[in-house]
Amino acid sequence: MPSQPPLTYAPVILKLLQGAIYSDDPHWQQLQSYLTPIEEYFGKIGLQVQNYETEGFAYLEQPEPDPDDRAEPLPRLTVRRQLSFKVTVLCVLLREQWRQFDASDVTGRLVLSIEKIRDLLQPYLPEGNNEERFRREVDGLVKQTVEFGFLKRLSGQDENYEVRSILKAKIDADMLELLKQKLEGYADSPAHRTD
Repeated sequence: MPSQPPLTYAPVILKLLQGAIYSDDPHWQQLQSYLTPIEEYFGKIGLQVQNYETEGFAYLEQPEPDPDDRAEPLPRLTVRRQLSFKVTVLCVLLREQWRQFDASDVTGRLVLSIEKIRDLLQPYLPEGNNEERFRREVDGLVKQTVEFGFLKRLSGQDENYEVRSILKAKIDADMLELLKQKLEGYADSPAHRTD
């Protein structure tokens, strides 16, 4: 039996299975053109396409199973990776930078230098007397955040990172406020004061 030719939008399906697609990806326009059949395709296997066209990114989401549904829950497509506390701190700080960036009149990409990221993290990772250890720790957190897709190192600019807009979808305004309150309490606790 001859095999069927792949769907016209098969490259987009495969890219979404690999992770988020951004507007600078060559498959972005194809995703927008074939969005309905792509959503139907993934819907048949229990996945949803989260398409943020104006923000310039899209990703797959697997909804939590309905506890009242008697059907056997589908296996998870991807293993959920829990963010460490320190990576969560960095993500909240980056999300706050997005909030401030959106409130300004500036348009384009949000780009932060590694020095700016260190300044943001300093209250939460007191360097004590070892600045080198502090710098290594921040570099490690930035690397993990790049792996999660929330930061992107700019090519040819090792010290600058683009904060990816998917972070706004993963940490909405309500969650941001809740996490910020927790972090303020953490930074002000006696064990983490540097004064």
